[in-house]
Amino acid sequence: MLDELPILLLRFFVLTISLTFHEAAHAWVAFRLGDDTAKRMGRLSLNPLVHMDPLGSLLIFSRMPIGWAKPVPVDPRNIRNPRSGMPLVAFAGPLSNLILAFFGCILYFVFAASVIGSGWYLMLSTFISVNFSLAIFNLLPIQPLDGSKIVTAFMSDKVADAFEAKMAQLGVFPLVAIVAFEALGSGHGLISLWFRLWRPLIHPVLALFNVPVWLYPG
Repeated sequence: MLDELPILLLRFFVLTISLTFHEAAHAWVAFRLGDDTAKRMGRLSLNPLVHMDPLGSLLIFSRMPIGWAKPVPVDPRNIRNPRSGMPLVAFAGPLSNLILAFFGCILYFVFAASVIGSGWYLMLSTFISVNFSLAIFNLLPIQPLDGSKIVTAFMSDKVADAFEAKMAQLGVFPLVAIVAFEALGSGHGLISLWFRLWRPLIHPVLALFNVPVWLYPG
């Protein structure tokens, strides 16, 4: 465990920064669309302390590759045109992580040769991998992930209402089920398939910046 501590601390640092940008992006877009709930609660901030969830942070130190921050509160009644506005608020989180991942790819392209084998190289590699992971995982169209709200933008109002009602009824059970199946299936579950579906979009970006494809966890 002590041998793994530096890696765990690095992962904690990278995930904390990445999750902070993710949640702040939700808050910023919600504010721009008319809802100041997150702003009034101090969540329109890049201060990690206002976004960290105690349990989600502690799990980062476990052997399980998971962790989360406190969800940003959003009141749909304040959002201008909530049917299109709420998917935009939801998409802001994964988009922020994609932007961070692309920024990491640029840094890799510029500096990798000079820092390879060092702690900076490990941090940069972790930063790219974690942000791609957060972005793609959160695009899964199941509750409570952002994808469950994003996908409603491509539905009629009637279908979207029925989908949201079913998601609310099921709660977090589908997510718990697919995570458990993924753990038991040794990389052959729905999550692995979901990441593989995004390879044709992500791998060309990595190749463009000479980033090893193994940094995309799919």
